[in-house]
Amino acid sequence: MARFFFGESEIEREILDAGALSRKIKAHGEKSMIVEVFFSKNAIGAFHSHPHEQLTYCLEGSFDFALGKESFRLGPGDSLLIPSGVGHGVLCLAEGRLLDMFSPPREDFLAPRG
Repeated sequence: MARFFFGESEIEREILDAGALSRKIKAHGEKSMIVEVFFSKNAIGAFHSHPHEQLTYCLEGSFDFALGKESFRLGPGDSLLIPSGVGHGVLCLAEGRLLDMFSPPREDFLAPRG
């Protein structure tokens, strides 16, 4: 049965990169997912690519994004489209949070951690 409601109190925060990063999978369905990512100042999201289209919305903080050969500075209210297969990475300039939307869902984020 499909899940339609994702209550904040039910969502676990996954600690990454020795605590410099963490994330909450806010919601996911068959074709998309939303992930809130928390960054400490100077935390780095390593340069990588994936087959998913990604939309990133800055909730708070300041971030320098590398997207392919371009760079962008994101602050609260700014968004970035990351096309499928395009390399990207981020440096957090001031503690902050991003809301990432993926299509299709990141199955690697949903896999049980061992």
